[in-house]
This record gives sequence, structure tokens and C-alpha cells, in this order.
Amino acid sequence: MALAGGLLLVSGCAGHGGIRQTFDKTLQAVGLKAAAPPPHSVPLRFQAGDNLNAGDGERGVSLVVRVYQLRERKRFEDAAFEVYLDEQRERDVLGDDLLGVTEFLLAPGQRHEVLEPLPADGRHVGVVSLFRAPAPTRWRLVFDAGKAAGEGVTIGLHACAMTTPGPALETVLATPPHSLSSSRCPPLRR
Repeated sequence: MALAGGLLLVSGCAGHGGIRQTFDKTLQAVGLKAAAPPPHSVPLRFQAGDNLNAGDGERGVSLVVRVYQLRERKRFEDAAFEVYLDEQRERDVLGDDLLGVTEFLLAPGQRHEVLEPLPADGRHVGVVSLFRAPAPTRWRLVFDAGKAAGEGVTIGLHACAMTTPGPALETVLATPPHSLSSSRCPPLRR
């Protein structure tokens, strides 16, 4: 009778993940397993200029923006612009560093705010803007998710480049990240 009651209790716990959770907590308590970090979110704010995606032209047009949830940033930062134009190639190049991606369309002058959820092992947030004629170093930015979780990240989107005042920025730029002074738009491909 006691055995049947014990099995019933164990099966009830197993149905709700209770045994696994208890086992994991026991392993953590004795130092055999590190506690998994909890999932977290990063507030993202996007502000599109009136000249959004205009390149060297005069008229702004809509822009596709992608937000990447990443384990590591190296492959993301090393990938060429063309990689991000093909979803399969993007997945192949980023490999297991890619945890997820969110895509949206921004119109000139539009604001967009989102609370980007990251899985527990998401350490970086990457942003790619698919400009028609991207400035060489300003179409992709990557942020430390831990540093960005509190205040969030604000990104300005312009004719061919992005700007940010965010202290969580990990991308190394030759000029201040909040300035467009050295960003020149290449000619539009016609």
C-alpha cells in the first residue's frame, strides 16, 4: 500500500516536471550543476528619420529591420551584408549562435517600441537594417543584453545608417555611435 502511494506521488510529480525540478535543484545545491539564468527582456526603441532608407536620394522609403537574439556575437559581426538577405544562408552562417529573429517594417518618421524577449542563454541583441545602399559600418549593431535589460536601447535609423547613444553597444565603430558625421551613403544601385 505504501509502495502504491509512493508511486502515485512520484507519477503525479513527474507529470508536472516536479521530479526533474527537484533533481535539478538538488544538483545545483551540491554544486554539480550551475543554475540556468532566467529568461529576460530588452526594451528596444526605434526612431526612423524622414529620410529613412533614402541612400543618397531625397525621398525616404520603408526599411526592413531585424532583431537577433544571440548566444555569441562573433559570427553575427563577421557576416557580410548579403548573408542577411537570404534567411537560409543567414541560419547557416550564424549556426547555433542564432536563438531567434524578429522582423518588422519601419516607415519614414515612424517610431517603434518593443520588449524583445530573450531566452536564458541569450547574451546579445543584434540589429540589422536592410538599407538599399548601406553605409559600410552602420547597417549592423550588436548590444550586450545584460547591460541593455535595464534602460533598454534606442536606435536612430537614417538614410543609410543607424545611430545609438546606448552604453550597451558592443559594436566597435570608428566614430561616436550617436553621430553620422563620417557615414556617407553609397550611390543607390539603379
